[in-house]
Amino acid sequence: MKNFKELILATNLLLFTLTLNSQYLVSATELSSLSAPLVEAYLNSHGWDTSPMTINGVTSYKIIYNTTDVHGDPTVASGALYVPQLCDTMPLVSYQHGTEFHKAHVPSNNYVRDRGLLYSGNGFITTMPDYLGMGVNPGIHPYVHWESEATASIDLIRAAREYLMDELHIRDNNQLFLTGYSQGGHSTMAIHKYITVNNLQSEFNVVASAPMSGAFPLYDVQMPGIFNEDSTYCCLYYLAYAFASYQLVYGNLYENYNEYYDPPYDTQIPIYLSGNYTNAQWAALMPNNYYDLMQDSVIHNIKNNPNHPVNIDLRENDLHNWIPDEPVRMLYCGSDQVVFPENSIMAQDTMNALGATDVQAIEMDPYGNHSTCVVPAFTYALEWFDSLKVQCLMVGLSVPSVKKQPGISLYPNPFSTSTTIEYVLAESRNVDITIFNHLGQQVERIEQGNSQLGKQQFVWDASAMPAGIYFVQVKAGNEVTTRKMIKQ
Repeated sequence: MKNFKELILATNLLLFTLTLNSQYLVSATELSSLSAPLVEAYLNSHGWDTSPMTINGVTSYKIIYNTTDVHGDPTVASGALYVPQLCDTMPLVSYQHGTEFHKAHVPSNNYVRDRGLLYSGNGFITTMPDYLGMGVNPGIHPYVHWESEATASIDLIRAAREYLMDELHIRDNNQLFLTGYSQGGHSTMAIHKYITVNNLQSEFNVVASAPMSGAFPLYDVQMPGIFNEDSTYCCLYYLAYAFASYQLVYGNLYENYNEYYDPPYDTQIPIYLSGNYTNAQWAALMPNNYYDLMQDSVIHNIKNNPNHPVNIDLRENDLHNWIPDEPVRMLYCGSDQVVFPENSIMAQDTMNALGATDVQAIEMDPYGNHSTCVVPAFTYALEWFDSLKVQCLMVGLSVPSVKKQPGISLYPNPFSTSTTIEYVLAESRNVDITIFNHLGQQVERIEQGNSQLGKQQFVWDASAMPAGIYFVQVKAGNEVTTRKMIKQ
């Protein structure tokens, strides 16, 4: 009897744990609610030109949510959610912020607020993760660690969806856009890769991603650009941040800071890594010459030994060696001496060589630097997303509890003139096929009538349609499935 009771207790505990882990949202606290004129005024005061935009009001929230740390253990993190005061079904943007050293200078504390208002003011639900080690999450931030950048962002989207549906009775329309600047460019590419390699497209329907001024080939481009023969680099604090991150994640770099750094930096860096120092304070601490910061032997080994632990860790976090299924625009400026332009160029060339069909590296300004590239890159990304979004209309079913959807196969996809739409019915029923353009406008509807069970096909002749993104919706009785098509 005792063993039976223990078994029941263990079973109940397991069920409780599974139920707890299936819920991502811990809490949501309103930060602000701004009318459209106030949103516009705020954006104008921060240098954004809103004259071509139709701005709506925005309400923002601080989200606390469950996620996992770099070792896969449960932890709690924070981020921001911005919600347009527009309608009950809207596209979603996940925005990833750039390098930040102070734990409190994060989106959930109203930092980079203009980014959230920019996207949500233009009709996108916007999530902005603080990242691990930032906001409420303890410890050192795992800087440019691709997997935790991805999981922190993805789990925030999951938590936001819970809050939107359960409390605000709003949902995203199953169009997900990804973007971020600087470190956020690396994080954006990390999310897109994570969704692709883990087959999460049915949960996260990525329409497009715009990683801006990001370091993608860390080993082949960014690190050699820093450790060049000039021996100077503007932002050596990035090195200290990355090395501390990889020591946290992989534990293969050093046991003591004096193994890597010269005095007085070997004792100052661990203090600054507490998260209580700003970017400006880090900049003031660091020299410009890496020989003044680091031990010469460490520099020599990193530069000349491909199997040095630093180089191994960098290759683990490269983000140019995979094949995205969706459009990617890497936006950069030609005179960026912080994150080198070759990052985007090499990523484009490598992805296309691997078989990607819609990846481009686009130079915003040949004379632009890391700071002046912000406005043109953001403007391009927003205009591109605007051209692809569907406003106030559901374009797909993203709720995991929706079952028995008719499966759809598309081939070829992308296509140039026509594509075959193939679907399978579990039982005979009336079928309607509707095709929408990227604006949600119906371009064709076909009533198939009462179709028999099994595999069915329809060939869509799109030779008269312009190139772009389209959505095919197959409705079989009360079951609806939507898939994305790309006409080249």
